[in-house]
Amino acid sequence: MMNNFYLLPTQYYIPNQGFVPNFTNPYRQQYPPVDTAQFTKSAEAFQSLMIDAKRIIDQFATSKQFAKNVMEHAQKSDTKTVSKLIKETGIKNPVRVKFTPDGINIELDASVEDVDCCKLVMALHW
Repeated sequence: MMNNFYLLPTQYYIPNQGFVPNFTNPYRQQYPPVDTAQFTKSAEAFQSLMIDAKRIIDQFATSKQFAKNVMEHAQKSDTKTVSKLIKETGIKNPVRVKFTPDGINIELDASVEDVDCCKLVMALHW
């Protein structure tokens, strides 16, 4: 004779009929309707960060002199000059630069209506 369940440790069993319990809760928290306005504005602001990131990456990729200048000043822990060099690539958003002996982290920030909305961090190894 075939059983309709599998034996597991004493108090557990799994019916083989595809039983799925219904755990609906009538007291579940209700959420307000979704408003995508701020999310869309953040995405648009992030596009400007992507454009700035491309400018910086293009400069590193195409100008060995620029890359050398950034690395030399980073080696001297001259954050101010490294930031200045990166700003001179034509970026429009605020930038923060951190570097280690292994590489550089470039953080670009954007805001919408004076609210910080998005950030792009690039980590490049040298």
